[in-house]
Amino acid sequence: MALSIFHDPLTKLLTLASGYEDGHVMLHTLNNTETTWQRRSTSKPHSQPVLSLDVSHTKEYLITSSADAVVAKFVVKDIISATNTSVPTKTANTKHSGQQDLRIRSDGKIFATAGWDARIRVYSAKTMKELAVLKWHKDGCYAVAFADTDATIRNRVMMGAEAELSPLLAKSALDVIKQERATKAQTTHWLAAGGKDGKISLWDIY
Repeated sequence: MALSIFHDPLTKLLTLASGYEDGHVMLHTLNNTETTWQRRSTSKPHSQPVLSLDVSHTKEYLITSSADAVVAKFVVKDIISATNTSVPTKTANTKHSGQQDLRIRSDGKIFATAGWDARIRVYSAKTMKELAVLKWHKDGCYAVAFADTDATIRNRVMMGAEAELSPLLAKSALDVIKQERATKAQTTHWLAAGGKDGKISLWDIY
């Protein structure tokens, strides 16, 4: 089973997205004046158990992965307004079964999956097309995570870096290089992945 709970930005209601072993994906909301959950929609985009789901940073959409080869995208406002049943906004047959974990980057442009075949795959969140395959692990990959890329964090780091590097003439070339590396480390679209081999890999994603 896979779960995500969040406040819908449009309705302001507490919303629960859930994926089940029979391949179903459901959305429930909790009314502010009630104590019971109301099922908004149900869909069955997968033929195998849902292994993971993630909601975008803006709460506009969610994407699910499964033991089958399908990844499915749902627009939250569409499935909340659906009557009992809904269909994904977009699906893609990745031709690679067992995508154990799935995470959407904070800017909402791409998402990544960790696969049983020891591959990390990167997809476009808009088109659902595969953009990259990352190969390093020897055994199945079970977890993946993106570093936060919030613009406020980048701006704060850059302002701090500028203050420390001013005046530049007072800094040695080595100091400048060290500061640039530190800034890059804190502002890069890092992607981490963990596998059955007990190792964690770190990737610099565009």
